[in-house]
Amino acid sequence: MERPCFDILVNRLEVLRKKDTNCRAAIPLEKRIAIALYTLGSSSVYRTVGRLFGVAPNSVCNILHEFCRALIDEFSKEYMSPNYLTSDKIDECVKGFEAIGFPQCLGAIDGCHIEIKPPAAEAVDHHNYQ
Repeated sequence: MERPCFDILVNRLEVLRKKDTNCRAAIPLEKRIAIALYTLGSSSVYRTVGRLFGVAPNSVCNILHEFCRALIDEFSKEYMSPNYLTSDKIDECVKGFEAIGFPQCLGAIDGCHIEIKPPAAEAVDHHNYQ
């Protein structure tokens, strides 16, 4: 993500800014957004992201959930209005997928990962890719 786009998120997601307390300093807004974006953009677990940014894994989890909620609250009216999925747009999307060999498809999801525990004797045949 380029800096101007990151700055837009910082300006529009002020609701994520936390105040310092007597016990500890709050994680800065820019760092909170960077943590959320890094977590969403990588396959890293919370522990790894936490180490990278110097925060606890449960903080990574909380920051990610708060970020996603704030993102939906702030941007959904602008980008996902009730009039967004009109029948014409749905038809256009379905035709686009059909043109590339996916009939009766409206969308696609990427990044699904299902961890498996293979039989010990066949572990080599069942590599767990993420």
